[in-house]
Amino acid sequence: MSFSEGRIDFFYGGDNTAVMRKFVYMIILLTAAFTGCRQQTIEVEDAVMEAAQEEEPLLLHPSFNLTEEDLAELCSELPGTVRQNIEARPQYFLQLLLDIYKGEQELVRLVNKEQGLSSSDVPHDLVALDDYRDRLLLSRRGHQMRSVLLPSLMAMTQAARQEGIDLMISSTYRSYDYQEGLYNRYVERDGREAADRYSARPGKSQHQLGTAVDFGSIDESFAATAAGMWLKENAWHYGFSLSYPQGMESYTGYMWESWHYRYIGEDASKLEQEFFEGIQERMLRFINSKGSLLEAALI
Repeated sequence: MSFSEGRIDFFYGGDNTAVMRKFVYMIILLTAAFTGCRQQTIEVEDAVMEAAQEEEPLLLHPSFNLTEEDLAELCSELPGTVRQNIEARPQYFLQLLLDIYKGEQELVRLVNKEQGLSSSDVPHDLVALDDYRDRLLLSRRGHQMRSVLLPSLMAMTQAARQEGIDLMISSTYRSYDYQEGLYNRYVERDGREAADRYSARPGKSQHQLGTAVDFGSIDESFAATAAGMWLKENAWHYGFSLSYPQGMESYTGYMWESWHYRYIGEDASKLEQEFFEGIQERMLRFINSKGSLLEAALI
């Protein structure tokens, strides 16, 4: 019998062909079953992976265990415009916060009418500005400030001078006792209610931190001067922030002081300018009230 004849017998009859056909049919069934199971297994694995990806929260920053929902809850008490700023650039917002927390916390310490300093709180690195009279314009002798802000102050002063503007330093560090005497004199002159609008009670003054500076005339006329306008536009680039903006007395507790700036560092001034609409008090309240939660979220 030829090969072709055997092949015909296999499919159409002949000895043992029924057994052989059953055997081949079983092989085909097993192969199909195996292929189908494998396909089902792949499909199940893909579904599990997709489900895991859907369930795994997307973190907004590699250094924070915070999701979009977490950040929204963290910022829920902020005004809508501030929340929108944060929602638009959450990673940059968290990066600035991270840089601030890695830096010196004293620069963003909250000092206001509710939260203050004790009489023993004295900066450890005060320097006499008289030693820098060749680079700084001083209203008198005896000014002191923390050394940490001196490079930024001199850089800012030099930048303004290149534009023909002099930034006169009129008031800097004040001790607890000095502020107490100053405040009491204002109370005697104008009464306590009026004094509280423009003068801090002892322990409640940013000047005690050694990082606050009053420029120029220390009155309302300063805002319209070349120095006042230059500082309003440029101070934040050097880490300085206007503490008591116009129209915010009900929030800060103090009337507008166009001359009063506090050094908070460049990272904090960027955060304030780009996310908190230039309101230092609001940013400092957020940093100080949410600090423990943000620290706990660090990876």
